[in-house]
Amino acid sequence: MTQVFEVSGMHCGGCASRVERAAAGLAPGATVTLDPPRLTLPQGAGLAAETINKALAQLGDYRVRGPLAEGG
Repeated sequence: MTQVFEVSGMHCGGCASRVERAAAGLAPGATVTLDPPRLTLPQGAGLAAETINKALAQLGDYRVRGPLAEGG
């Protein structure tokens, strides 16, 4: 099942790229969209928001909330 998180603090494509690189380090295949600001983890990744937020804190004022939805 995939997990989708809302991402705050992203304002441009560069922000989205930084968040995606950090997330992909935790879960290869993670994707980020700017509009809407979402992080989608691939099937089987199963990460908690606090784990992702620890990685994002090193980059700037980015935070995830969720997961918002799970899909198959």
